[in-house]
Amino acid sequence: MQLMSIEDLAAYLGDSKRTIYKYIASGDCPPYIRISAKNIKFDRADVDAWLEAKKVFPKLGGKEMSDVTFVDRARATVKNIAGGSKLPLTPRAQDVLEQAQKQACEDGFDLVGTEHLVFGIVSVKDCLGARILKNLGADPAKCYQIYEQLCKSSEGKGAGKAKLSEDIDRVIQCAYEQACQWGHKYIGAEHLLVGLLLAGTGKGFQILTDLGITLEKVREETGRLIVCRSVRDNGALGQSGNSG
Repeated sequence: MQLMSIEDLAAYLGDSKRTIYKYIASGDCPPYIRISAKNIKFDRADVDAWLEAKKVFPKLGGKEMSDVTFVDRARATVKNIAGGSKLPLTPRAQDVLEQAQKQACEDGFDLVGTEHLVFGIVSVKDCLGARILKNLGADPAKCYQIYEQLCKSSEGKGAGKAKLSEDIDRVIQCAYEQACQWGHKYIGAEHLLVGLLLAGTGKGFQILTDLGITLEKVREETGRLIVCRSVRDNGALGQSGNSG
């Protein structure tokens, strides 16, 4: 957790301290930690997620789908799941998705599958998902080896417009549900990792299984690294996540 003071946040946003206090008073501010009346701290991850939620994207009317980024499609999936959800994808989660798309295109696939998402998580080494896998003993080299065995490159070369597969849609839905269950206001790489295991489909799930990574282990390790509400009360979510 990287903590920021009122002064740090003001400098980060280019605002005055007085403006930050106005944000707090109005309730339109990142989640914060009140250590005392005069000592308020913000988690940098929460700040970035709050800023993501502030982004304004032009409506897609008139755009060709090829002009819509892969991350935008993932955002649209989240909104469709939750009826206009404001849970933003963190910058690292976006990096994971972009890396997944890049790998799918390089290997000549038209669809981004769960296997590419696992590759993306492992490739973004500073994301929490990669850290969780490392802590659980998942060797990146072994992960790449299994990926290459399962995912032989297509003969054709990707045109750079790989689309979300139905499996990825399901993973994002499960990631959203887990973020809500944990009381998080964002979807990070750790939620995508849990989503892969909850969905329980695709070659990505097979890669994680071959590495000895289980849903219970990931949830436990995530709860050790960050604050997760009701970490022990996940049975119902796990059942619904695998219901189809």
